[in-house]
Amino acid sequence: MPDTADRYVRSLFQNAGRSLSDETRPLHQLAADHETPKGNNERIRTTWFDPANAAALKKALDGLLADLR
Repeated sequence: MPDTADRYVRSLFQNAGRSLSDETRPLHQLAADHETPKGNNERIRTTWFDPANAAALKKALDGLLADLR
């Protein structure tokens, strides 16, 4: 079972990685393009990225950016 999960996660990142090179679409559109309505990706985004987790991610990324500058 771990091999199946590994392949699944890798395929998600491969497809997202290819899409990120298309700078004509904003990030929110790229995310929507990779979600099936009521599918797995939408479910994780809407349940995991609640306001508290989104704020924690923003804080972590802002801190990383500050360190990189």
